[in-house]
Amino acid sequence: MSQPKPDPTEISLRFGCGFSFGVVVGSIFIMRQVHAMGGTEWAYVAGIAIIFGLLALFGGDDFWHAIFKWM
Repeated sequence: MSQPKPDPTEISLRFGCGFSFGVVVGSIFIMRQVHAMGGTEWAYVAGIAIIFGLLALFGGDDFWHAIFKWM
């Protein structure tokens, strides 16, 4: 059974929540590795946030179920 196509509000909400979660996860991961964050580290955090945002956008509820199982 196929899922209905999400409306623009749901698309932005999915991406925004995934992006925010990616910022948190990326920041925690980077802070464990270094004490002073420079430009390169922030680029990694931004990249991780974008990846999580896209995964949440295209994966929808399946993405969040996988995250909660992982945690």
